[in-house]
Amino acid sequence: MMIKKFLVLTILFVSILNFSQEKLEPKVDERVEIVSVVFRLAGAEEYSQNDNKKYVADINTYFDAYKNSEIIEFIKENRNKNGLGYDAVMSMALHLSFKNGKFSLIKEKENSLDKRWEKVDTKRFVSLLNQFYEKTDFQKFFDNHAEEYKKAEIEYQTSVLSDFNQDWYSKFYGKKANEDYKIILGYGNGGGNYGIKIHPEKTKTIVNAVVGVWSFDKNGNAKFDKNEFQPLLIHEFNHSFVNYILDINGNTLKLENSGKIIYELVKKDMESQAYGNWETMINESLVRAAVVRYMIDNKYSQKDIDEEIFIQEKRKFLWMKELVDLLGMYQNNRKKYPSFESFYPEIISFYNKLAPRMKTIIADYEQKQPKVQSISPDVWNKNDVDPAIQEIMIYFDREMAEGVSISIGSTGKEHFPLKKLVGFVNDHTGITLLTEMKPNTEYEFVLTGNKFKSKEGYPLKETVIKFKTK
Repeated sequence: MMIKKFLVLTILFVSILNFSQEKLEPKVDERVEIVSVVFRLAGAEEYSQNDNKKYVADINTYFDAYKNSEIIEFIKENRNKNGLGYDAVMSMALHLSFKNGKFSLIKEKENSLDKRWEKVDTKRFVSLLNQFYEKTDFQKFFDNHAEEYKKAEIEYQTSVLSDFNQDWYSKFYGKKANEDYKIILGYGNGGGNYGIKIHPEKTKTIVNAVVGVWSFDKNGNAKFDKNEFQPLLIHEFNHSFVNYILDINGNTLKLENSGKIIYELVKKDMESQAYGNWETMINESLVRAAVVRYMIDNKYSQKDIDEEIFIQEKRKFLWMKELVDLLGMYQNNRKKYPSFESFYPEIISFYNKLAPRMKTIIADYEQKQPKVQSISPDVWNKNDVDPAIQEIMIYFDREMAEGVSISIGSTGKEHFPLKKLVGFVNDHTGITLLTEMKPNTEYEFVLTGNKFKSKEGYPLKETVIKFKTK
């Protein structure tokens, strides 16, 4: 699972792909678009992002007269009652069949619809969705955007898939299988990315990668930065080869003790990424280490490889470099370990040895992280700040690299006091910011470790700066 914005990449369970037998073609899917639209109209915040300004404006204009439709009220009621959100929404979308202008639930060999739908009247949902489709003439809306959908599909193919090495997976994992894999561009999904698996009765199992679309050029055309989107795809595919192994050969029981110990020590950071248990954490770390091995094998620059490891350590997978090296040992000993499954006992041993060291690893990492030392004038957590102040300086406890990353706080843009970045001072141990403030107002901003790093490359410990003017 990876995150972009609130971005969630759900795990692709027990999915093993024979990539060399299929050509990957990204598509915008009418099922995904209509389901994301009705959840947007119902107020689901994860489907209400506005990065795609033109598309969102078109949705608002076209569907404004239908925002009180019965399906919208149905979603609101069941969303609150059963937690319908994020991947559960896309799970429903991809478990729909669409034929002759009508939606219906597919028949599966084994049910894989998200469990959050268990207490929902799904037949009623599908019936109301069909009513919405017909009343709104949704096909007209979808067809109106066919040209921009096509441009997005071509852009993704060119930017992300043109040099994507599909054959690497079967070689690295030593395993092939016969599932189908589809890439769906979720045009209305904003920053959400989801992996949805279905088991149709009479066809191969299908693993759908729903890729959120959140980046656009000045003309409103979708853009896919290879450095951002290709690692997401590499990551997504790796889940298919990794997750199932934890559930076989008694591996869960063999890893349970060490997994729980490690997870408890990084629980807060894991939960913030929607990783709610130690099993997910184990699989996520293996997948992320495999991404780095892909990058190494496919001649990415050392800078990009180091940056990927840095990102994973920042997410509190602090054992990432060691795990990457372990998987390198696997690659160098394929006669002994012909497949990833055969190597898994070494992975179990790795985590069992890691668990007793985790407290020391965490303490060492946190000691290396730069921290905010002081602010001048001293406005931090004060309730009587002079609104006439036009400049503040933030001092760090060590020399910083060049990057700066400052976010709007939880109180919103109207409570963001910063007007302009002046730059670093005092041999890069401080930074000057220009402010613009009103009297009797609360202000908040967040210094993040996304680009704020020490000279040695360690991310700033995220710091929330709050104060109130007099």
